[in-house]
Amino acid sequence: MTKTTKMDIDEAKQKKGKLGMSEDEFENIISEKQDELFSDLRSLIFEWKEQSKSNEKKLMSRLPNGKIVFLDRSDDPEETKTGTPYICAVYERDREAFAKIICEEYKPKIYVLPSHLVNVVYRDKDGKTKRIMPGPQYKSYGERMMYCIKKIENLGITEASLVFRGNKHKEEI
Repeated sequence: MTKTTKMDIDEAKQKKGKLGMSEDEFENIISEKQDELFSDLRSLIFEWKEQSKSNEKKLMSRLPNGKIVFLDRSDDPEETKTGTPYICAVYERDREAFAKIICEEYKPKIYVLPSHLVNVVYRDKDGKTKRIMPGPQYKSYGERMMYCIKKIENLGITEASLVFRGNKHKEEI
């Protein structure tokens, strides 16, 4: 479980993961999720942890003060991806805390299309989204993948997601 610090709305805007969302739309979502209880904005990573007494698993994270954070009932735990950082509105009580998910944090991605075309999408230092595709000199699928991986490495990015677009649209079996 990951520890986190509080953030303000400007930091949340920089970290938001939904690229097509305007800042006004993002602020509206934050204001819908925040209230007098859920007032803190934090970045949280949730994981399924087995409960020793009941042998059931619960989705949880942890605050820097050691309190365990549970997902609020208004959010569906099945929709939450473990290991993915989320921007959340947090309500802290005496012994535990609860979180409402606002959106995923932004993470650079390598997209693989069904045709095996590959591209890298990332944000530069100014917060502008950049898309890079390997040139025509990279003829094989492996060469295009290695180009994108090396590009991520050369940009100094430590972690990126790999998204297979064709699989994303298939029905689960």
